[in-house]
Amino acid sequence: MASLLGSIYAKLAGALLVLAALLALFLWGHHVGAAGVQTKWDVAKSQQAAVAVNQRAVSAQQTLDWAQQFQGIAAHYETTAHENAPSVADAAAGAVRAGTLRLPAGPAPACPTSGAVSRATVAARVADAAATQALADRLNAAIAALRAGDAADARERQLGQQVTALQALLRAERQQSPAL
Repeated sequence: MASLLGSIYAKLAGALLVLAALLALFLWGHHVGAAGVQTKWDVAKSQQAAVAVNQRAVSAQQTLDWAQQFQGIAAHYETTAHENAPSVADAAAGAVRAGTLRLPAGPAPACPTSGAVSRATVAARVADAAATQALADRLNAAIAALRAGDAADARERQLGQQVTALQALLRAERQQSPAL
């Protein structure tokens, strides 16, 4: 029985050694695998960081380029928006002085003093101009009256809103203190 017991102990010890070896092998493999995964993770992370740094540099350069382009556009707009354009009269006088514009010799064909236009035509044009001016004056007066009416209506609405607000305030005060 002792040899049977010794044999069982030996087999049990052998099985425990095999299990310990398997456990050690498993732990070693797990450690090596984890280290490999960590290494791959670290490499991927460093590559991503490099790509992010590169993209930030590209983005910063693009932003700088756009800012310079917009600054140029804004400067061009400011110069063209605020430069004094020459008047037609100044441009014509300058062109005549420079010789690039030549005026016809003699009186203009539509000039009333030249005799080319009849007195009836001149009188009709004067009457039309007076009627047009009278119409423009009436229109301007009507617009001014409408604007004054609109301003009065706006003031009336504002006063009405103030009265309504004051009435609501009085109602609220009366609800809080019934003695009033």
